[in-house]
Amino acid sequence: MVVAHDLAPVKVKPPKKEAVPSKLGYKWERLWLTHWFRALVQVWLPLIVLLLAFYGGWQSPAVSGWVGAQYNALRDAVAARPELTIERVEIPVGSPDLQRQILGIMALELPVSVLDADLAALRATVEGLAAVKSASVRFEQDGLEVLIVERMPAMVWRNLNRIYLLDEDGVRVAEVPRRMVRADLPLVVGQGADKAMLEAREIFSVLAPLGSRVLGLVRMGERRWDVVLKKTVVMLPAENGPDAMRQVVAMQADGRVLDVDITLVDMRDKNRVILRLNEDALIAMQAARARLNGEGV
Repeated sequence: MVVAHDLAPVKVKPPKKEAVPSKLGYKWERLWLTHWFRALVQVWLPLIVLLLAFYGGWQSPAVSGWVGAQYNALRDAVAARPELTIERVEIPVGSPDLQRQILGIMALELPVSVLDADLAALRATVEGLAAVKSASVRFEQDGLEVLIVERMPAMVWRNLNRIYLLDEDGVRVAEVPRRMVRADLPLVVGQGADKAMLEAREIFSVLAPLGSRVLGLVRMGERRWDVVLKKTVVMLPAENGPDAMRQVVAMQADGRVLDVDITLVDMRDKNRVILRLNEDALIAMQAARARLNGEGV
C-alpha cells in the first residue's frame, strides 16, 4: 500500500525554445549557399591579398633588387649551358654572294647563347634583303639554320639610267652595271614598268613566236606598252594590250606583215590598224603612184 505523503514531487522542465537566427545571420547563410560568394571568399579574396602583398614587396627597392638579381643569375646560368650555345650559322640554299650578305647583315658574334639571339628580329633582318622573298631562322643543335626563298630575276628593268633585275612580281632583286650582265632576260624600260610586270610577262609570252626580233618593252606614260622589234615598233592600247599583240602575231603568221618595210604598227584604236612605212618605202610608193598617174614617164 502506497502512502501519498511518501511520494516526492516531480519537477517538469519546460521545453527549450529554438534559437531564432538574426536577420544578419540569415542573410549570411543565404549568401554562403551561393557558389559565387563561396568562391569569392575562399579563392579570390586570398588571391587578391597575396597579389597586394607581392606588389607592396615589389615596390621596395631591396626586394625588387634581390628578385632581379636572382632572375639574372638563373638566366645567366641557363644561357651558359653548352647545349644552348650557337657556334655556327648554316644557310643550306642560296647563291654564295647572297649567303655572304646574310652573314654580314646578321652580325652575330659567335659563340652566343640562343637566349641572347632574337630569332624573330634576325628573320626580319634577313627578309629585309631585296633578294630574299621569305626566310625562317631556327636553332638546331649547336647552330642556327637560316632557310630562305630567294627571289629569282625574271626581267631587266632600265629606268632613269639605272638598271635593275626584277623578279616575277616586279620586286627589285639587285642593281647591275649594264644590261648585258643578264642578256638572257627580257628587257623592260620606263617609269612604272615594275608595277605592270604581270601584263609584261603575258606580252612576252605572246611574243615568243617572233624570237630574236623582240628587243624589249617600253612603258609609255605608265599606262601602256610599246613593243620594240628590230625593224618595227608596235604601239599597244592601254587596255587589253596582250590581246592586241596577239592580233599582230596572227597578222605576221598570215601575211608576214612584219617582213615588209613597216616602221610602226599602231594598235591603239581597236576599230582599225594603222601601218606606217619607212621613208624609203614611202618614196617608192609615191613613185609608183606617179607612174600609174602618168607622171614623170
